[in-house]
Amino acid sequence: MKKYDDELGKRINANIDADYAKFHSALILGKEIKGVRIPVLRQIAREFAVYDDFLQNVSLNSYENISIACYYIGLTCKDYRDLQPKLDFILPYIDNWAICDTFVSSLKCLKKDSRNNFIPVLYEYLQCGQCFANRFAIVALMTYYLKNGNLIEEIFNKIIVLQNADYYIDMAIAWLVSMAFVKDREVTLNLLKSNKLHPFVQNKSISKICDSFRVSKEDKELVKTLRVKVA
Repeated sequence: MKKYDDELGKRINANIDADYAKFHSALILGKEIKGVRIPVLRQIAREFAVYDDFLQNVSLNSYENISIACYYIGLTCKDYRDLQPKLDFILPYIDNWAICDTFVSSLKCLKKDSRNNFIPVLYEYLQCGQCFANRFAIVALMTYYLKNGNLIEEIFNKIIVLQNADYYIDMAIAWLVSMAFVKDREVTLNLLKSNKLHPFVQNKSISKICDSFRVSKEDKELVKTLRVKVA
């Protein structure tokens, strides 16, 4: 048992919600989830953020512990230049979309103006061959970097080579494409018309675009014509 395991375990067990555990377990198959809600996990991470040695002294052997460690990184990493070593440490432990995506949203250091300097690191994670490290990079690029057409086109070129390798990667690509449509309609339309997307990704992207309240009815009808028929 590591230094903070007992204290952390007590905090987790004191906040178990059985109904939430049942609901969340249905979304993330194959994981034992105790049922601590995300805001509570974030609060627990804040409590442990005062300890500089927390990451090195906690067992990353449960959904809740890994989540808290991710949120701890989000809270304590103030500069993107300090982020890569922490990502190299934590990403191998992430094995589901829920922790991956909420981790991305917690990274305040990527909300700063200097964040563009971190793009090459995210591109490295796109090439690492690990499913959820790939997904992490895609979701981070979607969340923080869909700022202009030139960069969006560059990101498209980086992610399309990952298609058809894993369901969770394909879904992340489709999510990014749908968000890019809102940011730069023309660049994203060009991609949808290019036949560069795998049929599954193309059709999922279009479905997500059509689900968006930020896309006009006319554009939704337009992208529907770009659906690919799958035999």
